[in-house]
Amino acid sequence: MKFSLVLGMKHMISNLAVILQNNAFVASDFTLPVPILLAKFSFLPIASFFPEETRSFPTDGLNSVEQSALKHILEGFNSGIIGNGDPVALLEQAIAQTHHALAYSYLGLYYFKIADYDKAITTFTDAIEHYEEEPFFYASRCLVYRLIDEDEGAFYDYQIAKRLDFNYHSVLEWQENQAELTYFEAENLVIQELESKPKQLSSDEINSLGLEYVHSYSYLKAIDLYSSAIAASGGKDSNLFVFRGSLYLKLTCFELALSDFNQAIALDENKSAAYIFRAKVFESYRDSQSALLDYAKAEEIDADSSIVYEERASLFERLGLLKEALMDFDRLVVLNPEDFYVYSLRADLNEKLEDLPGALADYSKAIDLNPYYSDLYSYRAAIREKLGDPIGAKADLDKFNELEDE
Repeated sequence: MKFSLVLGMKHMISNLAVILQNNAFVASDFTLPVPILLAKFSFLPIASFFPEETRSFPTDGLNSVEQSALKHILEGFNSGIIGNGDPVALLEQAIAQTHHALAYSYLGLYYFKIADYDKAITTFTDAIEHYEEEPFFYASRCLVYRLIDEDEGAFYDYQIAKRLDFNYHSVLEWQENQAELTYFEAENLVIQELESKPKQLSSDEINSLGLEYVHSYSYLKAIDLYSSAIAASGGKDSNLFVFRGSLYLKLTCFELALSDFNQAIALDENKSAAYIFRAKVFESYRDSQSALLDYAKAEEIDADSSIVYEERASLFERLGLLKEALMDFDRLVVLNPEDFYVYSLRADLNEKLEDLPGALADYSKAIDLNPYYSDLYSYRAAIREKLGDPIGAKADLDKFNELEDE
């Protein structure tokens, strides 16, 4: 089951090609919200989200400037990304006309393709100036920085991309660990045992092997495993679509993930995990209303699912709906009264709500449950300082330093 990164990428390309062939580009796509447009028709410099063929794209419904820019973008894509031409003039003209996200993406990818990393960085930097809230361009620049060992720039971009969309943490972490895949797999006894089985794996064994692949950052092997299992089951097992979709989500293949979660829900309308994961896709698309509807559906199906409240509370926070977030954190604490982490989450929110006594109580409870987590003392010290308790704050900072030195 040796599965190189290049072969894995080709597998992902072929999967997405099927979707794109059934979802032809139309003129209205050119004006989609940027996160959706990038997810549908662009890519990080680690995989192509296009079939290797030339496409024709209609321009009806666009104004003359948009038509011209789209023409240059697509000609540039066909010549420079699919083919071996030089698309720079075409893509730069499209950028000059509309500053379109796809033009920046394709130009940056072209420079990546020909290993002109300085120009790739310049292109992604220009894109960030116009799309400063789009994690895609920070993640793209991060990958190029890593190639040239520019660690400080890579770390900065990683932090920004992760803050804007936590899914980019997963894909960048995965990419960083590619060189260690062979080691991780060789050290994993479960993988060694299950891969050596001569007969077809059972459902439980497939689930176990897929999980171990994920733990070893072998996401592409896990995707291949689930794809084979889906084919063998005739596409009737909703769990397999959820498992594979969750990995596509980790790799920021949002369109592939959305397709799998939709299929899981079509097979089982009470599959709460599919709604939760699909909500995460909608969040990446900045479609908060659809995300909240999916979280509500998941809650309706399983009112005791902690992940619903944790994920929705985080979305409420980002939307500035702090009181709604607090209600979800309160529910989370009821469901997990012995988990220090949920108290620390609520403590942070209470601080934002300027409920300092509430934040202090939650940090204290978290410390009672996990007295060896050094950061909790640092957080509580800041609260005590604000509450006018310098002695308590100093004691907490001393404890923080003591634990950090151990």
